[in-house]
Amino acid sequence: MKKIKKGNRRYPNTLKRKIGQEYLDGQYSYAVGAETYGLKDRDVVKEIVKWYKKNLELSEMDEEKADKNLPETDVSSDQLKGLESELKAARMKIAGLETMIDQAEQSLGIEIRKKSGTKQSK
Repeated sequence: MKKIKKGNRRYPNTLKRKIGQEYLDGQYSYAVGAETYGLKDRDVVKEIVKWYKKNLELSEMDEEKADKNLPETDVSSDQLKGLESELKAARMKIAGLETMIDQAEQSLGIEIRKKSGTKQSK
């Protein structure tokens, strides 16, 4: 695979998500991941995984907040399996949409996502 060269060592979020997910799935070590994607060294993969975990934790915290607002219900194992498959599909859809936004931002040269802490215009 060709080495990825970036002047300021910034990598696309899509690549970071892919590397982070593959590492957490146990597909390779830091060193093998660096070699696979042509990165400088294993520390780059380590930082990418750290970034990925941080973003994953933030999304899980949002889910936990939403779960706290839901009432307790009895769910059968069949319903639970169905809900788990729906959740998996929803997560895949989110990952796809995030990838599309990243690609649009890159090709159009504009930021689409709202930054936290920005104030609404009057």
